[in-house]
Amino acid sequence: MTKIKMLSAMLGTVAGLALQASAQMVTPAPQEASTPAQGFADPLSRAAAVYATFHGDVTDVKSKGFASAKDIDHSLTSLGGHNPEKLTQGWMAYSALVASQNPEFRAAVLDIEGYYGRDVLITGLKNDVRYARTLNGGNSAVSSSLSAVDADSQRLIGAAAFVKEQAYTLQGAGWAKGRVGNSGAKANGLMASSRTGIPARGAMVQAMSSPTINSVLTQAGQAGSPSVWESVSSMASAIRVPTAVSRLGASNRIARGKEPIADRITTLAAYRIIGSEAGSDTHMHVAMQERETAGCLNMANLNLQQCVAAAHKHYEVPFCIGEHALADVGKCIGQVAQ
Repeated sequence: MTKIKMLSAMLGTVAGLALQASAQMVTPAPQEASTPAQGFADPLSRAAAVYATFHGDVTDVKSKGFASAKDIDHSLTSLGGHNPEKLTQGWMAYSALVASQNPEFRAAVLDIEGYYGRDVLITGLKNDVRYARTLNGGNSAVSSSLSAVDADSQRLIGAAAFVKEQAYTLQGAGWAKGRVGNSGAKANGLMASSRTGIPARGAMVQAMSSPTINSVLTQAGQAGSPSVWESVSSMASAIRVPTAVSRLGASNRIARGKEPIADRITTLAAYRIIGSEAGSDTHMHVAMQERETAGCLNMANLNLQQCVAAAHKHYEVPFCIGEHALADVGKCIGQVAQ
């Protein structure tokens, strides 16, 4: 065999392996958030990337812990500096991406679009936020998103317990017993950061807009599956499909009074299914607005800032992080399910 033929065969084998691997993970090339290529991501993918970035930082604090005051400051800034409205839009978008994978709901949306036309369908979605959930598979689609949200909520509450435990353990470390310094300045820094928010990392934007993310989203919506963010660090270049764990008796019902949130998630999922076009982006941004959850996250931010302002020793700050930047956030996003 000639060298050219041998090289061609090798390239074909590598390409085949790459295609197989892409079904199991999303592997974006690291790049800055301002790169032009990411401008093609639809509004849901871009918003969900902010939520993914937050969970990447959660993974870091769970896996690395605190070995210095600098580590505490870094976690405080990355977990406590998110903008409540943008983080709310992120989890709403992620929930909608999961809901859009439901095959029955997807078929119903495409049938309506095919019969009446896209313009008529978009008008219906825009004029009545409850419309999408009345379609076949609408409630099942919401149930899938609630499974993913519940897994994320439990993950944050578990991370909070781990971080608060460190607050007690660090009381025996000499450096952790040192004075925080200007705790008021730290609190003000968090307030300033939360006004603009922490931008999504470039790798997360590309990952969430990749076609191969669908396999991850499908698994995330299965009852009993762990949070997909468990293996995703802040510097991750891949989002792997988790292994499903059967959990009997899992409840994925909409909590009383939370139907409007479920309606918005289903509406966003319908927009995702028909594709983003001129005019629909604005409607998606409107549907991603959720005042109740944003208000809850804003209160968590305020409580975090007050807690940090009152801290005197370094070991006291992890308790603030665990209680308000993790546990409170987990409760805010988890209250839609019962």
